[in-house]
Amino acid sequence: MKYILFIFISVFIAVSCIDDETNLDYKEVNEYENWKVEGIDASYSLFPGESVTLTPKVRLSIDSLNPDLSYSWLLDGKEVSTEASYTFTADVDGDYELIFNAIDNKTSVAFPKGTTMNVTPLYKLGWLFLGRTASGASRLDMLITKRQTIHYLLDGKYDRWRDSLLNVQFATGLGEQLGTGPIKLVEEFSYDDYVSTENSEVMVLQESGPVELSGNALTYTGRPFDEFMGTFPENLVIRDVALSKTSKWLLAENGLLYYAVANVMTDLHSGRYNDDPAFNGMKFTSLIQTSKADNDYYINVVPAIDTEGTMWAFYDESSKDNKTFILDPKNEVGRKLEIRNNTAGEFDMSLFQKFKGERIKDCFVSKHDYLLSLLKLENGTCVWHRYAFGDHKKAADFIGLEESQVRAFANQSMFTDFKDAAYFHYTYGYDPNTYDDYDWLFIAAGNQLYGCSMVWEGIGQQPSEHFYTAPVEIQSIKIRYIRDLDYILVGVLMVDGTFEVLEVKRSEEERFVYKSVYKENLKTLDPEMMDVVDFIPKWGSGANLYQGTCL
Repeated sequence: MKYILFIFISVFIAVSCIDDETNLDYKEVNEYENWKVEGIDASYSLFPGESVTLTPKVRLSIDSLNPDLSYSWLLDGKEVSTEASYTFTADVDGDYELIFNAIDNKTSVAFPKGTTMNVTPLYKLGWLFLGRTASGASRLDMLITKRQTIHYLLDGKYDRWRDSLLNVQFATGLGEQLGTGPIKLVEEFSYDDYVSTENSEVMVLQESGPVELSGNALTYTGRPFDEFMGTFPENLVIRDVALSKTSKWLLAENGLLYYAVANVMTDLHSGRYNDDPAFNGMKFTSLIQTSKADNDYYINVVPAIDTEGTMWAFYDESSKDNKTFILDPKNEVGRKLEIRNNTAGEFDMSLFQKFKGERIKDCFVSKHDYLLSLLKLENGTCVWHRYAFGDHKKAADFIGLEESQVRAFANQSMFTDFKDAAYFHYTYGYDPNTYDDYDWLFIAAGNQLYGCSMVWEGIGQQPSEHFYTAPVEIQSIKIRYIRDLDYILVGVLMVDGTFEVLEVKRSEEERFVYKSVYKENLKTLDPEMMDVVDFIPKWGSGANLYQGTCL
């Protein structure tokens, strides 16, 4: 009997507590673990002058239908509104943290939701085209792109956001004080000092003399010929350039090199070019661009190929003041170094010294500090050559090799009508024992596009697969990638002026698959553009050169 009485009393007390209206005031409250704020994306990208209005929907655990709430919006920590909606207007370039707080008036508990507002200059990201008008003048056009976040479910149940790229508009007749005889586009990157809002410039190489433009607005910033110590040589035509950590190199049409030693990491015009050509007038055929703006992934030489097919390495090293970003170049900066075998003598030096074949494509893989060359050997076989240098020893006139290996392709016919090649490296995952490495090489031949998933282990020939046919002959291809994309973008320029953007990925069957997301004829969009001479993916900052996109 006393057990029944105990149960009765316990139930009575429990019910009394729930309904108690005394000073204890027991109530059900909104639990902090069970709430949701909808209607705010992880990030927003806006051009200056654009705006976005956010009207979030708040769902609490108890008062889900008619919550009693107050609101607060914080922009970079400063309250800017107490309304249920907020309109953000893009003004100054930069990234802004916006936090929405829904405050439960019963308990004064705040339920926050944050987002990032990325304000990006109109001409910072996209595809930049260099063309020739009927009069021979240089012409700049641009397919402008914008980052956008896309919501998806990971494994069908986890909320995730990833970046994507949206083609926004096509702009024509850009740039200032351009000249004539367009040759090539090169994007240069200063080092990101986390203060400057502009970290790149575009050099337009042309027969009338190169011009440098702002990376954000494409406005005129200077001419390399104005940065010579004295008077630059007459009729000097620059065909290629390389920007390193401590110097700039100009390769003239006649094979002569001119260089400038820089002393400020964030100022692309701080150095001065020597009037006399480098190395007593020694002549070169090509430069290989290495690191431009990344302190973590960087080799301390700039390679170049002389007219006899021998590769040399120009020493490039310095220390910097992290407060002023002033460079302190070491005494050997700019020194020409011979490339030598390793101590074991295991590498084929004919690939570096008086190479008898044809150099098809050279590039530097910024993520992993190695270089790649697409070569046609003397016997006609096309191979992919991967190599890396060791550390330069002080006062030595050489640098040793750490790695050198070649891989032949099973399908040699794809080089019969070769047009261009592009390479991409990506590492997915954090565990070195389980992560996936993607080494993708794309070959354009005629109007065909081939994909190769490169494997460096073993000695087998590299397979390839044809996956795309263009309506006309391909002129050139380029690759761009934005972090968290699940595909890469391949830009395909055709000889008739058609430009197509492909989203390329690997299928579950380990095949290259693509989706066309943009296709227009540039000459139709811009009747002033008679010929498209060159194009580049415009990164806007060296920080956007994510993973191993070849420079």
